[in-house]
Amino acid sequence: MTARVGGIAAAIAVLCTAAAAEARKHVVRSGESIRDAIAQARAGDRIEVEPGVYHEGRPGDLNALTITVDGVELIGKTRAGRPVVLENAGGQSFGIWVSPANSAGPGPEADPEKPPCGLDGSTIRGFALEGFTVRGFEQHGLHLACVERFRIEDNVSEGNHVYGLFPVLSRDGILSGNVVRGSDKDAGIYVGQSDRVVIAGNRAEDNLLGLEVENSRDCSVFGNELTGNTLGIIVDILPDKIRLTQERTVVAGNRVHDNNRENTAEPGDIIAVLPPGIGILLSGADTTRVTLNDVHGNQFAGIAVVSLCLAFVLQGEPGCPADLPVNPDPDGNRIVGNRVTGNATVPTGTPLDALLGDLVWDGSGTGNCWSRNRFASSVPPQLPACPKDRDDRD
Repeated sequence: MTARVGGIAAAIAVLCTAAAAEARKHVVRSGESIRDAIAQARAGDRIEVEPGVYHEGRPGDLNALTITVDGVELIGKTRAGRPVVLENAGGQSFGIWVSPANSAGPGPEADPEKPPCGLDGSTIRGFALEGFTVRGFEQHGLHLACVERFRIEDNVSEGNHVYGLFPVLSRDGILSGNVVRGSDKDAGIYVGQSDRVVIAGNRAEDNLLGLEVENSRDCSVFGNELTGNTLGIIVDILPDKIRLTQERTVVAGNRVHDNNRENTAEPGDIIAVLPPGIGILLSGADTTRVTLNDVHGNQFAGIAVVSLCLAFVLQGEPGCPADLPVNPDPDGNRIVGNRVTGNATVPTGTPLDALLGDLVWDGSGTGNCWSRNRFASSVPPQLPACPKDRDDRD
C-alpha cells in the first residue's frame, strides 16, 4: 500500500516538474474573477486565489468554473479564519468541472457518469485543487472526468447536494486531507470507474454515503474518518456504467463510527433501500482487502459483504435481472484484523434484521473470508476463515 501511494505521488511530481518550466502564475484577489484567470490559463499554469467568497458566472449557469486545459493548479491561499470560498451564484449545478473539452457543456454533462471522453479515450493530463471551500451546488462540488494524475488536497466541500468530490473515469490520483459534509442525496467522496486512486486522511460527515468506490480498480482507502453519515464506506458495483468491474480495493486503517444518519436518498434510488447505520459495505465487490479498521457505533451493521442482487430484492424484484452485464456477487474479499464492536444495536423491525451484526455476510459469492477480527456478533455465526487464520471474539 505504501509503494502504491509513493508511486502515484512520484508520477504527479514528475508531471508538475515537467510543466513548471513553461508554467505561469495568475493571482486572483477578492472581488476579481477566477473565471477570467482560467480563460487566460495555458497548460501547466498555476492560479492562486486570495481569501474571499467568490460567485462565478451568472445564476443558472451549469458550472461555476470549467477547466479543459492540462495541468492547471487551482490553489486557494486560505489563511486562519480567512477561507477561499467558491459559492453557488444561484441555480448552478456544478462548482468546478474538469474534463476534456468534448465532455463539458450542457449536452456532454447530461449524464455525468458517461461522458464522451469515457468512450473516445480523451484525457486531461494533470490537475490540482487545494485550499478551497466549495459550497452549495445542486449536483457536484468538484467533478473530474477523464483526468490522469490529479491531486485534490486540503479542501472543504459542504452542502453540495448529490456529490462533494467526484472523480470519474480517471486514474493515478490522490484525494487527501479534505473535509466533506452535507451531500444529502449520495456520496461525500466518490471515486467511480477509475484506476489507482488513493483516498487518504479525509473526514466525511453528515452525508448520505461518506465515501464510495464504485466500478474501479486498484484503489486505496486508508486513514479516513467517517462519522455521522447514513453509511460510512461502500465499495460496490453497478451495471449502468462504462467500466463494469470492481476489483482490488484496499480499505485500511479507517475510523468508521456512529454512521446513523437518516436515509435521505431520492425515492426509487437503489441506495434508498439501505437502512441507516452501516459502517462498511461491500456490495458485489471483488478482491477487496478490509483490514485494521476501527468500526463501532453503527446501529445496523459493522462490516457487511453482500450481493448486488440483495438491493434488487429489497426493491421488490425477485432477484437480479437475467441480462445483468456485471457479476453481482462478491468474490475473493478478505476481512482481516479489524476491530468491529458496538454495532448492530437498533433493529429495524423488518426482515432485514436477519442481517443485523458486527460482521455480516449474506452467503453470496466465493472465496470470501474473515480472520483475526475483534467482534461480538456475526451473521452467520460462523464465517469462513482465511487460510491459517482465525477470528477472535470479544
